Amino acid sequence: MKTLRTSARLLALIASSVALRAQTAAPAATSASDTVTLPVFTVSSERTNSYRATDSLSAARIRGALIDTPATVNVITDDFIKDIGAASLFDATQYVSGIGNGRLAGGSGILDRQTIRGFENDGRTIDNFSSSFQANLDPLLYERVEIVKGPNAILAPTGTPGGSINVITKSPKFESGQVMTLELGEEFANKIAYDATGALLGSKDFAYRVVAGYQDANSYVRGSIKSWSVNPQLLWRINDRSKLTVKVNWLQWGTYGAAQNPSITLHASPTLANGATMSLADIAPGFVYGENNGSSADWAYRDVMLRRITAEYTTALGDHMSLRLGAMKHYDRFNTDFTGLVTPGQSTQSSRYNPMTGIYTPNYTWAKDSTGAYVSTFSAQYDPTSITRSSGRERAYNKDVQLQADLAGNWELGGANIQTVTGASKSMFSSESYAWNAASGQIPNLNLSAPIDLPAHPTVYTKGTDRLTENTKTQLYAFARVALFKERLFLSGGVSRLWLNVPVRNNLNNTQTVLKGSTNTPLYGALFKVTPHASVYYSHSTNANGVLFNGAALFQEGKQNEFGVKTEFFNQRLSLGASHFDITQNNIVTPNPSYFIDSVNNPQFFKADLTNKGLEFDVIGGITKNLTVLGSYTDMKLRDAFGRRRRNIPDTTMNAMLKYDFHEGSAKGLSVFAGVTHVGDQAGEDPSITATPLGVVAQVSFYAPARTIYNAGASYTYGKFRFNLNVDNLTDVETIWQPSGRFSLSPYPGRNIRLTTTYTF
Repeated sequence: MKTLRTSARLLALIASSVALRAQTAAPAATSASDTVTLPVFTVSSERTNSYRATDSLSAARIRGALIDTPATVNVITDDFIKDIGAASLFDATQYVSGIGNGRLAGGSGILDRQTIRGFENDGRTIDNFSSSFQANLDPLLYERVEIVKGPNAILAPTGTPGGSINVITKSPKFESGQVMTLELGEEFANKIAYDATGALLGSKDFAYRVVAGYQDANSYVRGSIKSWSVNPQLLWRINDRSKLTVKVNWLQWGTYGAAQNPSITLHASPTLANGATMSLADIAPGFVYGENNGSSADWAYRDVMLRRITAEYTTALGDHMSLRLGAMKHYDRFNTDFTGLVTPGQSTQSSRYNPMTGIYTPNYTWAKDSTGAYVSTFSAQYDPTSITRSSGRERAYNKDVQLQADLAGNWELGGANIQTVTGASKSMFSSESYAWNAASGQIPNLNLSAPIDLPAHPTVYTKGTDRLTENTKTQLYAFARVALFKERLFLSGGVSRLWLNVPVRNNLNNTQTVLKGSTNTPLYGALFKVTPHASVYYSHSTNANGVLFNGAALFQEGKQNEFGVKTEFFNQRLSLGASHFDITQNNIVTPNPSYFIDSVNNPQFFKADLTNKGLEFDVIGGITKNLTVLGSYTDMKLRDAFGRRRRNIPDTTMNAMLKYDFHEGSAKGLSVFAGVTHVGDQAGEDPSITATPLGVVAQVSFYAPARTIYNAGASYTYGKFRFNLNVDNLTDVETIWQPSGRFSLSPYPGRNIRLTTTYTF
């Protein structure tokens, strides 16, 4: 409560001070004849600064001004994405508060994994449709990225409590334009792309767009990334109130060698002190920074083929109502052939925790002696001349059909403006998944004294998985917002009803489990505009996802309470926001430490909470017409039921970027930027056991180090040409990131120089 009161006072102080400043920045009044009415299902393309958007779609599937939205919504524009030469979704969002890298994140990662307010997202929403194919979506398709912090019962009813990411892709335009792009560089580069749009055969009713690209790039570990995509689109302007947009995504994306799983290339030394922060000196002897270290042979790969089509119809129904109908059909095929190192001493990991303290002792195992007391025995964690390796194959064939309908209304009643949106969605997903393990003896053990060890491809496999999963989600929702007192006070609320039906059939043993159930997830909020350009707000938001527990559906609910302040300066050119959030995800099925002491009177599992409380600050936009700033600060504490930190989640992050544009003189057309990202230390693991045989909670044995990374770049526009130079990790910092345990560590990508040439015609 003390932290909450302190945060409230801090935000109140910020609100009062920025409100006074914002009053001086109010623009001249806009006449009725100058007002432009935008369709409710689209966002404005007008911006007072290239990095700063003023509205979004993702909070409730309809357009809303950011200053009037009682939640933290961050918008990343296409200009920013282009300036930094983003190679992945993580690159595009790295300067935003509360955002972190997930496991296998970045240019050679999968699923565009991110963490938002400490919770990891497997996938992202694309144009309002959920998507979880195991490939990164090429940033050449991005129009903008919208990040909604906290649970989102409408856009992501089964998403993580930390938030959701909605990638809005490029769309056809009637104004003709073509762009050719060539990117060369050391890593995550070597790409050629083409983007063309315009009226179809001179028509006033049909417009097209084709975005295509090919890449053959090096990764930051021994391996490569290869991909191609063709993305045709068609827009039919049926009349001045209705339009139909169809988008097709056809892509092939693959990572090869150690790039197929870079997070397993390093191990921590068994001599690393308990609870210590790891450094490069603590890499296990024999492991080489940046090499594959026997974990992934050159023939290893991860490959995704995707075919996806979406259709969206929008129309105005009179002066007060609008309708959106959406449909998506998706098919992807996922293949991987992999090698890896078996966890050293895997069969004895649980016995390597001191039963009295919960401390991990890498080179000792614990057992009872003849008196019943626990004693330790030396047992080397691994033999560096003979580390067991594994190899296998996985195949998955995934199909998804989604249908959506949204009905929005807007009325004036007794001096109040009332906006409503009701909708329904249905998702029908199925996955056939198979896995095979290489037969014993197919892959020789790893000898760390060998500088490069590239085993031959196995030829004999045994099937380990044959599973059919079906996941049907049905959602109904209703949401309303009322603006009172000449749009000074906004009250909003709604509810989403979710039904889940998830049968999973194991064809190897002819068994089936079924997760089936339903739940309600409410949301509500209040926002008061102190001035037209300063607001304070409170919101409560929820979502839920189901798991099986004791044969029945158990919904894990994400709940967030957030209050904050938002301000705009310089005619909306610059924005500043601050928020305090308190998130709880309940019903986490957790082993009960007391069960180890008394299994008769204590249940084996209990339902625990995962919590996160924190502060966020964001600033984005133009200080002057030449100088643009983007910065953020996050201070949070994600903790499990036992007060332990979770792996890969820092308590503190700080990010900043400055860009200067030359609009006049001999340097006209030149832009330069410099940025810095700081990530605090992170727990290196989630302990492999919850508690010891004496009921003592297992402790985190090591932490990944904090890191500070500098980036820089410049662009120059000359006629129809634009040249971009980007330098990531300017000072070539070598460190550990993406920790997933003592035996799953990844080197941070080194300095990377990329040159991009764009020709517009």
